[in-house]
Amino acid sequence: MSVRNFIQTIWSKRILDELKRKCVLVNNCTTEYEGDCKYASTVKILSAGDPTIGIYTGEKINYEDMSDNSQDLVIDNQYYFAFLVHDVDEAQSVPGLRNKFQEKATDALAVTRDDYIGKLVAGKAQSSADAKAGNTTYKEGAETKITATERTQAGIKTVIDKAITKLRENNFSGGGVIEITPGVYNLFKNELVELKTDNDNLIRKGAVGEYDTYNVFYTNGIYKDAKNEYCIVRSKHAVAFAGQINEVEAGRHQDYFADYIRGLDTFGAKIIAQKELVVIAIPIATA
Repeated sequence: MSVRNFIQTIWSKRILDELKRKCVLVNNCTTEYEGDCKYASTVKILSAGDPTIGIYTGEKINYEDMSDNSQDLVIDNQYYFAFLVHDVDEAQSVPGLRNKFQEKATDALAVTRDDYIGKLVAGKAQSSADAKAGNTTYKEGAETKITATERTQAGIKTVIDKAITKLRENNFSGGGVIEITPGVYNLFKNELVELKTDNDNLIRKGAVGEYDTYNVFYTNGIYKDAKNEYCIVRSKHAVAFAGQINEVEAGRHQDYFADYIRGLDTFGAKIIAQKELVVIAIPIATA
């Protein structure tokens, strides 16, 4: 049987590594809670509460218990790929051939993951089960949304400035990320500052410039409806993501003279810091 030498760990690790390289919106999420992601499992996210600041008068000090805030990140999405190959052993032995097969699978999975983050912040994300069933149950999206009055360079700049100001008023002072569509980037690019030459890693991840200490990315993962494109201004802690390639396996197809390779991608995402996230709605067409 030609699949006897199939190396599952190499295939799954390569696909997972490539996913981390090719995603844009996912790469701007926090993945510190990522672990063993099995479908229908829950990742517990813990964060410390804020202490009360009191006035010291030289008298007795009051002590309080430090509370913790917990949120549940549910792994409720699972998507698969499956394709036929003439010979798995040959695909693994011919230089570059295995990479080509993996690249095709990875490209499609990366689009699925990024699209999910775009839908999540826009309030249009569903579990894979709800999406397949055609349900209209959506997860909570961004609480703060600012709508541009016009699809122009000036109109886009105005809402991005408002979004950054909002985050700073919410005490987020660090440099965050701005995620826009290719069309919005084409209108806004003259406002951007080129990335420094030592930012090769950011460039490889898709950053196209900098605006007011925020790195700017363009991606097709941004959610859009008939009226608006829902671009994003956020910190990298605003959204948590956890995902894993759970299964990659090969076998002999019973109906074809060919081997199959199939894999399962499971993931979940959750908005965990609403004060560090703003959605900016850019109209599809200029009025």
